[in-house]
Amino acid sequence: MNTCLVESPQAESFMELASTNTGSAAFLGDPEQFESGAGPDIANAGIALRQNVAKVAALKNDPTRTEVQKHEAAAVLAERTVQALEKSKASIESRANELWNSAVTQSELTFAPKSDRGTLDGEIRQYLREQAGKPEGMMKIREAMKDKNVAGVVWHSPSFLLDINPANHQKLKVEVLEQHLPDAYKKVVDSLALRDLPAKYDKAINSVRTSFYNPALAAKAKLRVEV
Repeated sequence: MNTCLVESPQAESFMELASTNTGSAAFLGDPEQFESGAGPDIANAGIALRQNVAKVAALKNDPTRTEVQKHEAAAVLAERTVQALEKSKASIESRANELWNSAVTQSELTFAPKSDRGTLDGEIRQYLREQAGKPEGMMKIREAMKDKNVAGVVWHSPSFLLDINPANHQKLKVEVLEQHLPDAYKKVVDSLALRDLPAKYDKAINSVRTSFYNPALAAKAKLRVEV
């Protein structure tokens, strides 16, 4: 039985999927699959979506409301859902930035250049530049990065001083974290995963607004004559 107020294949598909744990996780993320600090926000978003989808479904067969009143009520539920998703989205973005900044701070403290190592760092930098232009140079650089001193130079040196293009340099810096600062590396990985979620939330919010109710019908409620 169709329990969707908006009769379109897209709306019906969204409402059916959003009513389930699996579907809401597909739209908003599975809290078990993301960093624990963001887990509650992801879970709350899923709960809000499922609960309000269920209420919209109940409105479909509410004998006490006219069609206009059903869409008017569904518009309220849509706005309530959007607010919950926006709140979770903001918290997720904040947590992603927090993790990223923490990883960068930890890395800067560990790999910051030291005055008593200037000569050694210069020699390491020269070696890295020499290797960067060779066919097997990146492989040798990665091998050398097992040494923490080399890893530090890779981390704190600008790309142009190493003669390595920025994209490859960024990959090397991530590998430095993976080898020498696994805790910071995990924060980076978790942060990047969370940064993929806001776009999904925007898409879900748009689906809520187009699937919960018909704006034209909901607007007719404003024409009601009070007696």
